[in-house]
Amino acid sequence: MRLLSLALHQFRSYEDLSLDLSASDLHLFLGDNGVGKTNILEAISVLSLSRSALDREEGDLVQWGKDFYRVTGHVKADLGDEKGVEVVSQIAPRKQKACFVNDVRVPVSSFVGQLPVVLFLPQDLVLFSGPPSGRRRFLDHILSQVHPEYFALSSEYLKIMKQRNTLLGKIADKEAYPDDLTPWDLGIAEKGALLTSHRLEIIEMLSMTLSEEMRSLGEESGTVQLLYERKGTARDFGGIRDELADLLLHYRERDILLQSTTIGPHRDDWKIFVDGRELTTFASRGQQRTAVLALLFLEVSYLGLRRNEKPVILLDDVFSELDDHHQEGVLQSFADHQVIITSTHLPPKLEGMKVWQVSELKGSSVAG
Repeated sequence: MRLLSLALHQFRSYEDLSLDLSASDLHLFLGDNGVGKTNILEAISVLSLSRSALDREEGDLVQWGKDFYRVTGHVKADLGDEKGVEVVSQIAPRKQKACFVNDVRVPVSSFVGQLPVVLFLPQDLVLFSGPPSGRRRFLDHILSQVHPEYFALSSEYLKIMKQRNTLLGKIADKEAYPDDLTPWDLGIAEKGALLTSHRLEIIEMLSMTLSEEMRSLGEESGTVQLLYERKGTARDFGGIRDELADLLLHYRERDILLQSTTIGPHRDDWKIFVDGRELTTFASRGQQRTAVLALLFLEVSYLGLRRNEKPVILLDDVFSELDDHHQEGVLQSFADHQVIITSTHLPPKLEGMKVWQVSELKGSSVAG
């Protein structure tokens, strides 16, 4: 997949910006911190996920003082087919969003993954030592692009959970009864089991090949396992659903006290173990970065295999955190992909790279 052009209107720091990206597969957006480099990658992620991969609220994506944004792209599939993709999001006078493929409005669930992307952020380099939310997001971004139903399921699950939390507060205030939770518990168990089943599937796939990928990056590793951590041991949908239903009932009093749902995939985690030891307990910072890079390469391979399209690679200021050896390895691994990079400095090995000075892009229409 190639992103041939990108247009932003009232998105983040850009009033209007049009870029022709068709002349090269390797693009570097160069500039100081705070000039809007990441905003360009974030806009591309919106064309993939229909929302920001940085988990920003829609209101934070609209340029200050405006009431809507528009992000438009023209993409070309590996087999040559071309299509237009567009997201328009309004925050006033009321919130609404519309997604379009070739100027035809489509449901968000059908839009997600039209442009497969892999976004790699500096904070991803501390994926394993950071909070569980980052690790859950890593899985969710992959699965949303591979399984159209996953994105819809995730949205439905979060909606049910928020409604349950509201009801928990009413029960705590004696405005409702504990048994009123039953339909919400059933909804969380059903949707949560589906989400968990998908996550377990991809964890198993990544676990099978991670050790080999780490060795290819020069890291001698022993037996590598990715383990998904949750309450319960079932592996099939029915078993997971029943476990979740039982656990929600078991922890109901605690949830009422905390006015929060404390059981479900929104609280799950996953970790890497090498020879039975959790990675962060013994591995150096460099070894952990190698493991993260190995997962990045596997994510790219997995998306390419499942979508029959090579994803566009978005690297946000990652080179500032990598030595020359790893920088070169990243570029070599993605030689047959479109790669779009942001950086504050020129990295080595620039053959064929189109360099954009971000400070010169404001309010412009630029050809590649």
